[in-house]
Amino acid sequence: MKQVLIPIFIALALSGCDSNKLDLSNLNPEQKEQLGQIASDYLVQHPEFLIQASEKLNQKKQAALDKQSIETAKVMATQLTQDAKTPFIGPKDAQVSVIEFFDYQCVFCSKIAPEVKQLIEENADVKFVFKETPIFSRRWAPSGYAAQMGQWIFEQKGSKAYATFHDNVFATGKNEGKLTETDINTQAEKAGVLVADFKLNDQGTDSIKANFQLFSHLGFQGTPALIVMPSANPTIENIKIIKGFDPEGLKAAIEEVKNKIS
Repeated sequence: MKQVLIPIFIALALSGCDSNKLDLSNLNPEQKEQLGQIASDYLVQHPEFLIQASEKLNQKKQAALDKQSIETAKVMATQLTQDAKTPFIGPKDAQVSVIEFFDYQCVFCSKIAPEVKQLIEENADVKFVFKETPIFSRRWAPSGYAAQMGQWIFEQKGSKAYATFHDNVFATGKNEGKLTETDINTQAEKAGVLVADFKLNDQGTDSIKANFQLFSHLGFQGTPALIVMPSANPTIENIKIIKGFDPEGLKAAIEEVKNKIS
């Protein structure tokens, strides 16, 4: 019986069961020590219990972080969906917005870029907002340079030119330190601007700083980080958070938010 009860006891404890329901008050110190040793020996022989416990704990932490991000997105909806300085593709007055925080040097941002491009083509009624967030700029200077260039192109030429630049930089396949200033300038010229006219400006710098502040307030720690939400009057129930490379999750989130506001 002991050999059956011990794994059940451990499973209950590791599953997050309320400790008040596991009443050990009747055990004397020696019995508690014996039970601890038995449990320890069992876990050594069956480490899968620890793996399961760790996975469940991580899931709970992630769910709590996502809840916090959603609550913050609701409060900061205007900054996320209506900031006129932020590059976007799609209808300005779209009912649904997809907001992406990204870095041109991020390998997973590069992987999801063509997926996002396809979703833009499939969802002409959705506004895709691009928050330039060069998290790798301290490691690789072109990261920040590309973000500044993207902001400037949007200011000078609007959404179409920005989309050309954005897509073409990712299409180079260069990331994680491989992207160069020359690569960026080449794609900027293809987007229809004169690179010789480009100068860092306060508006672009301020916009990127604001993106970093939003990124931090939302609790994001890596890119890509995406939010799907109504462009106006969002609720906790119709805001979706997508972290990392998850194109299927992003596609499903867009459809779900569309359906909830239709």
